[in-house]
Amino acid sequence: MTHAAPVHVWLADSPAPVLAGEFTHDSAGPVGRFRYDASYLAARHPPLAPDLPLRSRPFAVAGGHGIFPLFMDAGPDAWGRHLLARRLERDVSEVEALMLCPTDGVGNIAMGEIMPERQRVLSVDEFLTILSGLEAGGQAQTDQEEQVLDAAQYGTSLGGTKPKLTVSRDGVHYLAKFPQQGDSRWLPHIECAMLKLAEACGIGTCKDPEVWHLSAGRAVLLLRRFDRTTTPAGVLRKGYVSAHALLRLDLATPAPAETLHYGTVGFTSQGLRKSYVSLAEGMARWCGGQAAHRGERRELWRRIVFNALIRNLDDHSKNHGLLCEDMVQQRWRLAPAFDLVPATALPQNPALSMGYRYVPGTRRGRQPLPPRLVTTVDAGDLVAAAADHYGYAPEEAQEALHAIAAIIADQWRKMMSAEGVPGEEIRRFETTFGFAEALAT
Repeated sequence: MTHAAPVHVWLADSPAPVLAGEFTHDSAGPVGRFRYDASYLAARHPPLAPDLPLRSRPFAVAGGHGIFPLFMDAGPDAWGRHLLARRLERDVSEVEALMLCPTDGVGNIAMGEIMPERQRVLSVDEFLTILSGLEAGGQAQTDQEEQVLDAAQYGTSLGGTKPKLTVSRDGVHYLAKFPQQGDSRWLPHIECAMLKLAEACGIGTCKDPEVWHLSAGRAVLLLRRFDRTTTPAGVLRKGYVSAHALLRLDLATPAPAETLHYGTVGFTSQGLRKSYVSLAEGMARWCGGQAAHRGERRELWRRIVFNALIRNLDDHSKNHGLLCEDMVQQRWRLAPAFDLVPATALPQNPALSMGYRYVPGTRRGRQPLPPRLVTTVDAGDLVAAAADHYGYAPEEAQEALHAIAAIIADQWRKMMSAEGVPGEEIRRFETTFGFAEALAT
């Protein structure tokens, strides 16, 4: 089956999208192709991304779903796919999801015809009015009412999906993150505290996070969207690419032979490809110069350290990304940190989701040592990685590691308490933050 869909982009100075080109998809391959529209080229608009430079010839992508990774970022998450499939009463393909989903996805790209219903964003007042009606015994009849029901009261959400909605307050767009079934009721408070703690450590995070209190003791984390800017002309958008898309992980297929060879010693080339190490290198094409790239690598290491010290073990490739600061010059920077949640139940050797240090193999002696990719949290490896991959001198990295640990050790309880987390819940995290406290002393 072949699909063809227009690709729209919001340019930096306009609240309305323009046609950038056309995407065609052949599911038999699967193979996707994108061609810039002639009018877009004639207007000398900027390229969508460094790996899609302006040209009249089409770009092709194969492997995975046959969709450009940058376009995949604009699509719905698992919860959004669930809502879309339920509305259509059938399963939807990846391409259909991109063509039919709301245009409130991250970044400044949307695929398919941009109809008014795809662009609608509920205001906070509209959300509360719908919720009040549902709680009074009303039935969800519209798409918006179904979204509110699923988000605020779990509704019929699939297990494992995290409900999220974009809502508007005073013209500003926010991302509302709702706990899923089985989550602690204090999750929004804890994540809010961790975002503020990261900012105290000098890490770029979502600004002014807040806990939004609903009825019946329910709470939601409300985040100002970092890819949206409110102006007198309207809401402007910035481009975004996830680390997952930047590294093209959906298109990568590990070789069975090398997986068997290195799998027993903890290293595969696929593991290296989806690591912090590869992200640090891959950002070079996007950051617009060596100085900017070095600054972003150093910031990335500080985030690795923070994730390690708060025991955030869900730091996977879709929880990192770059934000476009200048489309014309193609300057991208690390997007503000998000999804910072400490673990309470820790494995014996806590490890980050992505490897942060690569140790090449050696051929000294009779038995050569294979390469090694470090994921386990260890102070020595964190310092060595800073010097190997992220632009730090060892002594500087050692000082920075202890400085971040000291702030975390001093502030984590205070931050949680300030967000309303009760003492008995805070005490559940004492083991979690024990590593940071040990380093601080």
